[in-house]
Amino acid sequence: MKIKTLRYRLILVTAVIVTVTSTLFAGGLLLIKQQLEEATFGKIVSRHVNILLDDPDQADSLNNPLLNEWQYYRGSNIEALPQRVQTLPTGSYHSIKLHRQHYHLQIVEDAGEKVFLLYDISEWEQQEHTLLMFLLSGMIIVLIVAVYLASKAADSVLAPVRRLTQRLTELSPKQRGVRIEAEFGDSDISQIAAAVDSYLERIDQFVDRERSFTAAASHELRTPLSVMIGAVDIIEADCPQPATQRAVTRIRRACSEMLAFIEAALFLSREEDRTINEGGPCNVGKVIEQLIADLQGDIDAAHIALSTQIRDGLTVQAPESLVKIMLSNLLRNAIEHSHRGNIELRSDSHSLEIRDTGSGIPEADLPLIFDRSYTTKPGGTGLGLDLVKRICDRYGWAIDISSETGNGTSVKLRF
Repeated sequence: MKIKTLRYRLILVTAVIVTVTSTLFAGGLLLIKQQLEEATFGKIVSRHVNILLDDPDQADSLNNPLLNEWQYYRGSNIEALPQRVQTLPTGSYHSIKLHRQHYHLQIVEDAGEKVFLLYDISEWEQQEHTLLMFLLSGMIIVLIVAVYLASKAADSVLAPVRRLTQRLTELSPKQRGVRIEAEFGDSDISQIAAAVDSYLERIDQFVDRERSFTAAASHELRTPLSVMIGAVDIIEADCPQPATQRAVTRIRRACSEMLAFIEAALFLSREEDRTINEGGPCNVGKVIEQLIADLQGDIDAAHIALSTQIRDGLTVQAPESLVKIMLSNLLRNAIEHSHRGNIELRSDSHSLEIRDTGSGIPEADLPLIFDRSYTTKPGGTGLGLDLVKRICDRYGWAIDISSETGNGTSVKLRF
């Protein structure tokens, strides 16, 4: 039984209530019995001791075997009593244990000496012990019955809650327009179901707004980029100068990369499996060559020595645009943190490693590097490695990053 479950708490509360109530009832009953005994026997013994004080000769009658429940001590006879009894001050004492018997004791003082009169109440004490055992047995039986009934009651009370939990567990993130309040009738759980429906309605509205925004943004970004690419084609056809041709080529490549990034962002933003316009297989070596050419200016500016050992046949079944986005982020990170250092890219038929001799990542930060909010650059967004990780997860690729502060970072991709 789990300690924090609602069922356990209901049973525990019931058990505590029953135990406390039973204990108070039994304790009160015993206390009343005890006080009645003290009052009754105190009155009887007090009356008898007064009779003996008025007529001491009556003490001989206590030697009658029929009155063996009485014991009278006075003068030198008190030495027969234990020292702890002899030293007691005058007064009435209930349930004094003496020679394995229980007595009610009355001590008075007469003519400068103590007078002790004891009345045997062992039979009453035995009855009290029997009553106590009966009450304890009753409390245990009542507690067992209460726990059993509480368990059954908890199962009945929590049945709608479990049904609601099962219903919510079955909900798929892809389901829209689902409402569950009507399934729970007029029960108290229907109020919780109504609150869930309200939350689901807000989620639906949020998803609709996100989809509308995504579709609008996609259309509004694609249209001007398509216009720009068309204009670049016209300029390229009418401009024979090599320098202008190179500039036009860079513009065309930038526009193509922006279109590819828009496709990739839309692709990764959707839960459902959807295909991107571009398909595999993708030659990883060619993508790396193109990236190095695009980033050559940054590599030279950072005085980085770059070497590659890329296997020609390394291909992956994924759109080239996503592979390019993933490798571009990893290569840019290596360049930004390896000023006057080395970067090495090497691959075999199933994996690729990018190793640099840059500043490295602190060990404490390694578990955080794929978090969307993690970044080491002032003004950075932390989206780069998050995007890389999401692409790897989408295609089932493994990514392993090891780093040591001051000695560089190694990123291994296993396709």
